[in-house]
Amino acid sequence: MKRLNQRTTWMIVTVFAGSMAFMSGCGASGQSAADQSESSIEVLESTVDETQNMQTETEVETKTQTTEESETQSETETEKEAEVKTEAQSEEKTEAESKPQQQTQEVHEAVSAAEGSVSESDFAVVVKGVTIPLKGDMSVYAAQLGEPDAFGSAKSCTEAGDDKVYTYGGAVIYTYITNGVDVISLIEITGGESLPAGIHIGSTKADVIAAYGSSYTEEGTELLYEMGNRTIGLQMSGDTVSFIEIYG
Repeated sequence: MKRLNQRTTWMIVTVFAGSMAFMSGCGASGQSAADQSESSIEVLESTVDETQNMQTETEVETKTQTTEESETQSETETEKEAEVKTEAQSEEKTEAESKPQQQTQEVHEAVSAAEGSVSESDFAVVVKGVTIPLKGDMSVYAAQLGEPDAFGSAKSCTEAGDDKVYTYGGAVIYTYITNGVDVISLIEITGGESLPAGIHIGSTKADVIAAYGSSYTEEGTELLYEMGNRTIGLQMSGDTVSFIEIYG
């Protein structure tokens, strides 16, 4: 604005000086002093109008530029807010989608942690505090247990010697002779004796799963846990163990 005012001032001074020169009669002119003065005033008014128009155009351009910059800034801020909102919604959606999977995994881990599994040491029976394993040498354990409650034998069909049956309380142990060794081939439990994991007659299905897990097969009312060629068979009467056999 100051630059335009200075320019206007110089133009006014110049025109005024010219008018004075005309009025003073300097230079050749066919116009009267009044005509010269009137012409100078018209020039002065035209110059003022032009200056005002230039100022108005400059103000309009400045205002338009400012408005455009404000609109651009507003659009940019709106776009940024939209992007932030979209990212937040995407994160919330991802978190919401992952929650059911995480919860399912946690439940599965909790169930797995609550279940046991079958190991080699489970294929045995505990009699009078002595653990007697399948495929063990019964002559060793008979010496520890003393006289059985019942005993039977029969001549082996395959080797020299007798196949035997030892009964201790509710545990019946079958052996066959091979290379002079009484190898335990079958254990039946009908009484108070238990397996190493604590499973016994009267244990529930939940107790069995807690001890051995849910990786069993069913044959009728019997639950079978297998490892290699060895099997634990649990006969169920409703939800309760009524008979146990170990063989292989």
